[in-house]
Parts: sequence; C-alpha cells; structure tokens
Amino acid sequence: MEGIEKALEKARAHSGAAANASLPRVARETPITRRADSDGSTTRFMPVLASKLKANRIIAGLVREPKADLYRMLRAQVLQRLAVSGGTTIGVCSPNSDEGKTLTAANLAVSLAMDANYTVLLVDLDLRKPSIAQRFGLQVQTGLSDYLFGQIPLSDCLVNPGIERLVLLPGGCAMHNSSEALTSPQMVGLARELKARYPDRIVIYDLPPLLASDDALVFLPQVDATLLVVREGLTRAGEIQRSIDLLEGRNLLGTVLNGSAEKNFFPYF
Repeated sequence: MEGIEKALEKARAHSGAAANASLPRVARETPITRRADSDGSTTRFMPVLASKLKANRIIAGLVREPKADLYRMLRAQVLQRLAVSGGTTIGVCSPNSDEGKTLTAANLAVSLAMDANYTVLLVDLDLRKPSIAQRFGLQVQTGLSDYLFGQIPLSDCLVNPGIERLVLLPGGCAMHNSSEALTSPQMVGLARELKARYPDRIVIYDLPPLLASDDALVFLPQVDATLLVVREGLTRAGEIQRSIDLLEGRNLLGTVLNGSAEKNFFPYF
C-alpha cells in the first residue's frame, strides 16, 4: 500500500493553495483538477465555496461564526483526552440515523485541520448511506467502496476540498454487504495503514448508527477512541444507555448533544 503515502502527501501539498481573505483556509470556486503523482496516480483537488460549506452547516473553518467556537471547544476536549489515552483514530457514531453524527464528524475534522499541529483524514464508513461528499457539496464518482471492490487506486478516491491539512475519503456507492466490507482483509489492512503512516495525522471515521446494524460494531476494534452523538428530542434515554453499553471498552471520549434547544450561547468577539 505504498501508494497511500504518496497520495496523502500529494493531497497535503495541494491543500494550501486555497485561501480567502475573509474566510481563511476555505477555497474560492475553481475548476476541478487532477494532478499526477510520481507513480502515475492522481489526487483530486476539488475546492468548495465557503458559501456552500456554510449552507451545508460545515462552519468550523469560518471566521466570525459563533457556532464555530463550539467545535473548537469540542476539538480541545478531544485532543486533551486523546493525549491522556493515546491514539490517533476516532470513530464518530450515534444510536440511530439523523442524529447529527456526520455533521459532527465533518465539523470536528475541519476544526482539527485548523490546528497547524495536525493533518486530518475524514473517512466515510457509513457505507449503506454514504454522505460525507454530499455534506461537503462535492460530486464524486469514486470512493472507498470502489477501492475495496472495484480495484480503483486509493489516490483516485481521496479528495482535497480546499481546506488546509484536510483530506476526505468518501464512501462511494452505497453497499448492502457493508458489514462484510468493513471486516474484509483489505479494509482492515487499509485501517492499519492509514493509522501508521503519519504521527501527526488524526483519522476520523464517520461510522454507521450503532443500533441500526452491526456495521459499526465490527469496525470498532480498528479505532483508538469513540465519540457518541445524540440529538435532543430524538434520541431516547434507553438508546443512549444501550449505545454506551455497546461502546464499553472502546475508549468513549464523551457524548455530543446535537440540536440542543439551549440558547444561552454568546459569541466572544
């Protein structure tokens, strides 16, 4: 899997090209490019408009955005707990669908990428309903499923969305045999490879809902820590407890409350 290192290094090198005076590290709209690596493979560079990110609620990289501070606070707590427990890979999950795990994973990844000490790889492992590419406003033709079963090079699946130090690995086409895909030797080998390559890289996996299938459970041995996302008014107390029980022994960093009705948040400018 030596192509992985070259692909990620190329994505790193291209990530700094996008910047905006009022929205730093977020790209202006530019054409999609495919740039050749030394081994003949390519990495997609697909900058996304800041306005499109904001419309899709990817706000962690925007300046003068009050709610971005909430993700910075989450970033600080995650980094502190990782420093204590060790590890560089995080699985973000929720009890059920529509509770905000993908939104949380995406904004956490962007916020971590804002820290110059880290690079971030965000991987879409919700293979039944992949949505990371859509969340970033990207239209892609290949992703993880194509790498696993379509003999597509990993470098052709990685995407740089125009945010410094951030690379995405979309899920690709929806899969019905997702549980088997997540336990396949190729997926396990890829997870180990992604973890081992760079000491300054944090890998965030957007996992499937815990209570909907066994997909998340079968992949949990490959992650160092977990983050549980629940939604106010939607997630039931029993579902939260059951999810916490399922995550026992999986280094649960904490629980994120999404969709809170609490309004006493005041921006500090």
